[in-house]
Order: sequence, then structure tokens, then C-alpha cells
Amino acid sequence: MVLTNPGFRHREHELRQEFLQFKEKSGGALAHRLNRGTRGKALVVSLGFAGGVKMELGLIKGLEMVGLSPVVLTARDPLIAEYHHLTGSSQVLFWDEFVSPVDHQVAKAMVASIKSFEDLLALEYKGARIGRFAASTALRNLRVGSLDMASPPIRKHLMQRIRIGMVYTAAAQKIIQKVRPQMALFVDRGYTPHGELFDMCLTNGVDAVTWNAAHRSNTLMLKRYTLGNRDEHPASLSEESWRRLCTMTWTEAHRQRLQQELYNTYTNGDWYSEVGTQFNKRLVDVEELRRRLGLDSAKKTVLLFPHILWDGTFFWGNDLFGSYEEWLVETVRAACANNRVNWIIKIHPANVVKDMRDGFRGEPAEVIAIRKSIGPLPAHIFVIPAESEINTFSLYGLMDYCVTVRGTVGIEAALFGIPVITAGTGRYDHMGFTIDSENREQYLNRIARIQDIPPLSPSHRELAERFAYGVFLLRPLPLTTVTLEYPKDPKAPPHTYIKIVAREDWLNAQDIKAFAEWAANSNQPDFLTSWDT
Repeated sequence: MVLTNPGFRHREHELRQEFLQFKEKSGGALAHRLNRGTRGKALVVSLGFAGGVKMELGLIKGLEMVGLSPVVLTARDPLIAEYHHLTGSSQVLFWDEFVSPVDHQVAKAMVASIKSFEDLLALEYKGARIGRFAASTALRNLRVGSLDMASPPIRKHLMQRIRIGMVYTAAAQKIIQKVRPQMALFVDRGYTPHGELFDMCLTNGVDAVTWNAAHRSNTLMLKRYTLGNRDEHPASLSEESWRRLCTMTWTEAHRQRLQQELYNTYTNGDWYSEVGTQFNKRLVDVEELRRRLGLDSAKKTVLLFPHILWDGTFFWGNDLFGSYEEWLVETVRAACANNRVNWIIKIHPANVVKDMRDGFRGEPAEVIAIRKSIGPLPAHIFVIPAESEINTFSLYGLMDYCVTVRGTVGIEAALFGIPVITAGTGRYDHMGFTIDSENREQYLNRIARIQDIPPLSPSHRELAERFAYGVFLLRPLPLTTVTLEYPKDPKAPPHTYIKIVAREDWLNAQDIKAFAEWAANSNQPDFLTSWDT
């Protein structure tokens, strides 16, 4: 029994003590009523402890400040409800209040209609893309890079996932009908059940605002979604934002500020510290890297950056290949045939922290996929493991080409003048500074002759710099009164502090006010800080 498990009971005791300490310190500040909620309701879709419940409380006070009444939706957990009741204004609903069975035969017929992975991704139910969410959730739960559609166990698992997706799509309809929100606030919108609710909000004309940790501590990335942009990555730029960035006066000061931002966050270990990408890493000299890896100095060098294979983000744009695993295997196969360059496969460093948090012991799925499908690699291909102490910033002086689907590294490489070959849409493709293919054949042909691709021209490099400036310096909301810090300990949770005491402190909290004004009063997809900051 879970309730009698000593580890479970110990963890529950820790969470209770943490709540009591938080309540003593910040409960009074959260209890201040800031507005009477005359503008309708905001549906706040909470992930609970996994999604940063304390940060949600600060955002809820912002919504309250602009006249919205927060209605929190979460899994049934009394402690999460107690956190939200600290605000004095939040109504709390639980998912299980809206869940009811669906016709098993309908789900069975849907699964029977799926003949390929593409069929699965295209599967929709009442306006929700349940196939994409089922695929993404199945990959994450099974920690695999691909799904064998002919495997009976896999089809059985998908049957369950699709049925659950149908259940939560129907629940989402009931939730929207009950709450009738003016807007919805999500921290994660790609996995069941949040993906289904996200789609149903957009289908019913309810704008969905997402918040995510940005590239460093004490910053948030905010995005507003409608049906027109629901496939875009949270850290992308809207057409309007990109137009403004392309027409702004670009100076050496902008370039220096951008490069300093990247250098500082990489070297102090704060670069995407939410998943510990640069924890315990160090800068390594280019010549030392060449010696350690055994690179042929007479050849150019390609860096291949695999995504975490089981982190199957089928809800951000479209991929040239059916999965991250298929893309990785086919790219490595093409690399094996092209020995005219050095190839380095950089296994994603976030594997280390994510494995630790999940209690997983074993090799990354990327390594397993390469060994299973390719076997021993030829002498011109090298692998940097996830646990390597090499700071990724060291690699920009080494690489001549960058290959990714849509990883952040493509933005960084391009601003250093390095050609970036992409294999997917939805983030920074077709902005003028990447090499984007229309199909697999075109992409693989480019990989086969990658050494013939020239460096980026100064004008293309400037486009990448402008884009990076927008994503890393204008898009993030700096947090000052409600902070979110990631300690350099992969086992430690983020530290969230509410640095407010009196009611007037909320009304003067520039960070929370900026979020709330944009969320409630703007129709722009991107939150942007001042262009002159």
C-alpha cells in the first residue's frame, strides 16, 4: 500500500512542512485582495508540485490585480488546494469531478484505424489532437524513442492512452462549459490531460497563455496561443515580433550584450538550469578538444545535437521524420557514409538531471538507438556523452556545421556564423538564417554534401543575432518580486520566493503587473520587455 510506504510518508511529511513554512512566510502577502474580479474568470491549469505551484500563486495575484477571478484546475491533492487557497480568491476544481467513462468500442475502433505512426499523429477527437498527445505521453512513459505500431503491447498501451485522451477531451468540454473562462493559463500543454484541454480552449475561442522557465533563473517565457499559432514553440517569435526585430536599428552594443548574456549564463551554469544542462561543466580549449576527441584537423567538423528521444514533442511544428529517433538514426547513417568531415554527436546533457529526477538508471535512449540501428561507429564519428564535463559553449569555436531538428543550439550556432541544418518547423525555421529542407531526401542530400555548404554571410548572421536577441533578451520576463531560482544541485527543487508583504507591494510589483497587463489586455502572442532595456 502506498499510504504505508515509509518513503511515501516521509515525502508527504516533507511537503507538509514545506507548506507550513511557506504559509508562515508568505501566506499573509498572498491573502491580500487586489480586485473584485469584474472581468470574468481565468482558468489556471496547475501541474501541482511538478509545475511550480508557488510560481503559479504569484501569477494568480497578477490576474486578480487586473480584475480576473482565478479558477484553479488540478489533480486531487489536498495540499495543492491548500496552497491555492492561500490567495483568498482562487476557486479550486479537480479533474476527477469532470471525468466520466467513454464508449470503449469507439476507442477500440480508433486504434484499429491506425496503420502507421503518421495515422496516430493525425488522430483527432472532437477538435483535440489526441493522437499527438497519446504518442508524446506514451514515449515519455515508456522512455523509448519510437513506437512499433505492429507490436501488440504497444498497441495495447496506445489503446489505453487514446481512451484516456477521449475521457479528458470530454472532461475539458465540461470544464470550459462550467467555468466559461476569458482566458486559460498553462505551464505545460503537450501531454495528456493538459494537451486535450489546451486544444479544447482554442477550439472554443478561449486564448491560452503558457508560462515556462526561460534560459536562466528568475525569468519566464510567456506565449499566447490561438488556433492560428498552436503549433509554435513557446520560445519562438511571432510574425509581428520578428518584423519589429528585423526593422530595429542593430548596433554593436546589441551584439555585445547578446554575446555577454550567452557567455555569462553558460559559464556560471545557469543556462537552462531548470534541467541542469551546464551543471558541473567547464570551458575547454579548442585545441584540447581536438586532441581529446582525436579529430582530423584537416577536416571540417559537424556537431549533431540529438533531442532527448522520449521527449517526443509532436505538438511543436512538423518534423521531416516520424520521430526524433528516426531522424537521429537516418542522420547518423548518412554521417557514416560521409567521411569527408569529422562528426561529433553531442548527447543532450539534460538526460542526466531528468534521469535522476525520474529515478532512472541506464543509458540514454539516443545511445541505445544508435547502437541498435547502426552498430559500431566509424572512426570519423565521435560521441560526447551526456555526463561529459565539457561546457557546450566550448564547442562553438570547434564546429563548422550544426545539425538539429529545432533545438535551441541552432539559434546560438547561427549567431556565431555557423550554418544550421534543421529537420523540423515551429521555432526558428524559415527566418532566413537556417538551412531548411522541404522533405527527407533534400535534407539527407545536404547531410551527404555538408562540407560544401559555405559559412553564413554577415547579413544572415545578423538575422540570427536579431532573432537570438529577441528570444534571450526581449522575450523573457525578469522576475524581481516573485523569484524562481534553480540551484546548481540536480536533486534540489527550484527556490521560489515571494518578496512582498503589504497590499501596496503587489500593486507596485512591476514584474507581476507586466505579466498581468499583457495577459489580460494585449492580443500579442509574445510577451516582450522594453526594446530600450
